[in-house]
Amino acid sequence: MLKGKGVSNGIGIGNAIILENDKIEVTQFKIENPKKEVEFFYTAFNKVIEETKELINKLTGTEQEIMQAYLTILEDPTLISETLSMIENEQYNAGYATEIGFNKIAQVFKSMEDSYMAARAADIEDMKNRVLAKIVGKELVDLGKIQPNTIIIAKELTTSDTAKLNFKNVSGIITELGGKTSHVSIMARTHEIPAILGIDNIKEKFKNNDYIAMNGNTGEIYVNPTEEVVNNFKELMIKMNNEKLDLEKYKSDKTVTTDNYKVELVANIGVPEDSNIAIENTAEGIGLFRSEFLYMDSETLPTEEEQFVAYKKVAENMNGKPVIIRTLDVGGDKDIKYLNLEKEDNPFLGYRAIRISLDNQELFKTQLRALLRASHFGKVYIMLPMISSIEELRQAKEIIEKVKEELEYKNIEFDKDLKVGIMIEIPSAALMAKALAEECDFFSIGTNDLIQYTTAVERGNSKIEKLYTKYHPAVIKLIKMAIDGAHSAGKWCGMCGEAAGDSLYIPLILGLGLDEFSMNPSKILRARKIISNLSYKDCKTLANKVLELNTAIEVEDLLIKFNKAKIAD
Repeated sequence: MLKGKGVSNGIGIGNAIILENDKIEVTQFKIENPKKEVEFFYTAFNKVIEETKELINKLTGTEQEIMQAYLTILEDPTLISETLSMIENEQYNAGYATEIGFNKIAQVFKSMEDSYMAARAADIEDMKNRVLAKIVGKELVDLGKIQPNTIIIAKELTTSDTAKLNFKNVSGIITELGGKTSHVSIMARTHEIPAILGIDNIKEKFKNNDYIAMNGNTGEIYVNPTEEVVNNFKELMIKMNNEKLDLEKYKSDKTVTTDNYKVELVANIGVPEDSNIAIENTAEGIGLFRSEFLYMDSETLPTEEEQFVAYKKVAENMNGKPVIIRTLDVGGDKDIKYLNLEKEDNPFLGYRAIRISLDNQELFKTQLRALLRASHFGKVYIMLPMISSIEELRQAKEIIEKVKEELEYKNIEFDKDLKVGIMIEIPSAALMAKALAEECDFFSIGTNDLIQYTTAVERGNSKIEKLYTKYHPAVIKLIKMAIDGAHSAGKWCGMCGEAAGDSLYIPLILGLGLDEFSMNPSKILRARKIISNLSYKDCKTLANKVLELNTAIEVEDLLIKFNKAKIAD
């Protein structure tokens, strides 16, 4: 079994096709007739433009938008200026001039601070190869003619490669390179095709016509699996497809129990494009936009403008629904090299999250300016991570007010009533919940860290992972304290940790009084189905019983019994 990074959920079963992105070899020589060679180049180049336009006319939605952006770069005169100069002024042949000229432009993109623009260097490489193929007369693989039940295997899939795919025949995509923000990842999620990235030395691990079973949820890949494994995957696929069809009827703009108790189901996202998936799954807002992905996907510190564009895109996309954006949350297990964070003996208890922001106020202010500016274009909320004391909250709020004053002075518009909330992920914050709630607008419980800090168990340590449990009575009591603390001050309390989307846990936190459940977008319809078939009164009774228990095993057993009795599949 191979293990990669799942970037698009689902089960894929089919035969492998190895996509060879072999480098097109070109020769270098001097020419006598530059004018003729320029015409030769333009014949090839214009054919690529023509094919791209034809492709765009066949596409819709996200793919069409992506390829339109691709075409915009392709038609920009600066793209071919270096190539034409090498032909006309240095009298090199069209093939060699294309190789060198496009490489120079790609390098310019790679050096850009904007992570999205830097990633477009791969598009320039793709354009170059398409033009070179025309020049040297090489026929590229027609991805529109692949057979049904095909698993695409490639070192990297380019934008134009992915756009040409007949998605009905693609059962899965496995690549060595790429990331969550790459176009192949975005398109795979859009078409709900399982995709797994990060398989090193990929060509050594697969061959054409290998039979593949893959799980885009877990990143697991089986090459030529046993009949038992295949049958297990097929059963899982049938179950997932049937459940998906059943969940369609839960697409709604509200979530209400059988006794008319209303809660909100919102989405956790990491990149702006994920808001499209949230909308598709009828999320009632964004409960957590992990802004650190803008920093982690970049080689340099993202500028205020780059952040503003990302935040604004989500705010506008959600069309008036709340968008909660967490300020930079790095450190611990999330390192960013260019921040030069010192290695610590215990990073989870160290210099991270709000502690970095309060210490590096210019870094913090840059992000706050971007957030405040974006708030003019939608219902943006700011959420502060890892707050452990009232002093930290007050200091952060003071900085926010200073940034507001700066923007007002410059006549830059923003939402003057913008809400500021905090994450409850440290026991001290839960214990001080009532006092903290008096000084902010909302809470969101981060169960991942709350469990870790309460049980003194590093969640990534396999030796003690059994001790890391959301069923620990102390964790549940702290969740209850956070919810009650918020409500006592007339504020609402949400949850954005993994537990919020856990089918077994949902009745418990509903009964504890949680107002907002934030989860992976793909879990929203399932959660709505569960809540829509529950009685709030029954869940409160369950919660009260759980609060009297003393062991995690007792808690889990009671939730399992409740699940079997109350939750219909």
